[in-house]
Amino acid sequence: MLPSYVVLDLETTGGSASGDNITEIAAVRVDNGVEVARWSTLVNPGIPIPYFIQNLTGISNDMVADAPRFKHVADHLLALLDGSVLVAHNASFDHGFLRGEYARLGHDLRVPSLCTVRLSRKLYPQHRSHGLDALMQRHGLHTNARHRAMGDVEMVLAWLAQAMDEFGVDHLRDTAQALLRPPMGVPVHLETQLDDLPDAPGVYLLYGGSATPLFIGGAANLRQRVGSHLLSAGKSAREQGIVNNTQRIDWQATAGEVGAVLLAKKRIFELKPTYAKSSKPVPEIDPRALHAWPFEGPVGLREHNPQNERSELHVFHQWRHVASAQDEDELDAVLSAWEDRTDDAGPIDLDIYRLLVKRLLSPGGVQAHLLMLRPRSALA
Repeated sequence: MLPSYVVLDLETTGGSASGDNITEIAAVRVDNGVEVARWSTLVNPGIPIPYFIQNLTGISNDMVADAPRFKHVADHLLALLDGSVLVAHNASFDHGFLRGEYARLGHDLRVPSLCTVRLSRKLYPQHRSHGLDALMQRHGLHTNARHRAMGDVEMVLAWLAQAMDEFGVDHLRDTAQALLRPPMGVPVHLETQLDDLPDAPGVYLLYGGSATPLFIGGAANLRQRVGSHLLSAGKSAREQGIVNNTQRIDWQATAGEVGAVLLAKKRIFELKPTYAKSSKPVPEIDPRALHAWPFEGPVGLREHNPQNERSELHVFHQWRHVASAQDEDELDAVLSAWEDRTDDAGPIDLDIYRLLVKRLLSPGGVQAHLLMLRPRSALA
């Protein structure tokens, strides 16, 4: 396919390179069509692995307790990638995590990357879905180690072998090389391919040369929103400043638009991006101007993303976001913690209020996705 490439996969504690860490690495290097190196290792992430991630990957906290930290395997991985192209399914995810890990070690990782999701779109435009599960199903590929790093690497290698048989080495090489070149209109300094971003809701973080993001935003469709952000004409001086300085894009997919808004606000508060939406103080909301809360107690707004099989339940009461949960145990913990609170509920966020009014009160809203939670004394 290419003169030298490394098929790589990471398992992580979550979906955000800015807040999660690596738990497993697998890589296979191919030079001139011949496999020359194969390596995998568990990695101690330094933070707990969430329960739902343990269920997905099979990697537990006990398994990584005695594993090396990333800094102890960083040099070996650099040597494996030297002079090669990083190939991965959703390559910006893996590339973003690696850049973050190396940045914490004081190293600016610069390695060309090829996304096999984008390659599949080019080779098989008649198909809508190009996730790894979809590729495996279409091409009759099987593994007992799905969501383990080497298992996923082997599936990508098997798919590439089938594509080479079907299209020929020359066509596959030409298609891959074309994808390594940035499309017209994209800032030349942008390292992340826009096509790598999913057609899914989530949060995007635009980075320049520092660890502090330039801008953080939520989107109902990540690829469309970021594309319009970076490519649209007639930008203001502020928007042009963001575009001129953006070098890479990190993102975290969510189950829906509500989750994207909530997570964006959380990331903005935590990371303090250079270009915040506004530096003006948020005015107090007059409670008399608000709709009355239409429920007896808290409600859960359920969102599901079939592309990444992510589900989230966002709990609200009196127009305020209580917390979000991904399973029943987490929901019970969320509600129990909320019951025990003794502090004031705090102000109502105007953006969240408007979004909830649209979702809960307007015709054609998403009331069918509401879960009426058991009324609790602390919330009455």
